[in-house]
Amino acid sequence: MPKLAMPLTEEQIGALVPRERRYRVGDGHGLYLLVEPTGKKRWRMSFHLRGRESTVAFGDYPDMSLADARQQCINANRLISDGIDPVEWKRQQRRQAQAATPTTRKFHLSMNAQGGLVIENRSHHMALTAQQVAALRAFLIATGDETQGE
Repeated sequence: MPKLAMPLTEEQIGALVPRERRYRVGDGHGLYLLVEPTGKKRWRMSFHLRGRESTVAFGDYPDMSLADARQQCINANRLISDGIDPVEWKRQQRRQAQAATPTTRKFHLSMNAQGGLVIENRSHHMALTAQQVAALRAFLIATGDETQGE
């Protein structure tokens, strides 16, 4: 028979101190607070579905309050009772949100002291020499690109 956890209070959560190894403090219905050695406190929920144990992450405390974590736990338990894996459900929701959001590719252009061009975005950095910039400009002019500036 599973051990019954006493519901946590905000005072108890505030009093939790980090230890050498991470540890769990249960709230009930599978919800627990994982306390890391760094002091970070993370909301998690353990559950069983189709014969296997799994864990779903809800967020970090205090960014996610005790009340919000409990509501997330209730929502996850509803999904589980319908035979839906809450981890997969969260992934699917995230994918749908990303697909619905138009992607914009932001980048930054700058000139260096030698007349070269520097192009940067989140994951790439490219520097063109002055000769490469001249060749690129000549190509754009030759192909009739109307977006090039003077």
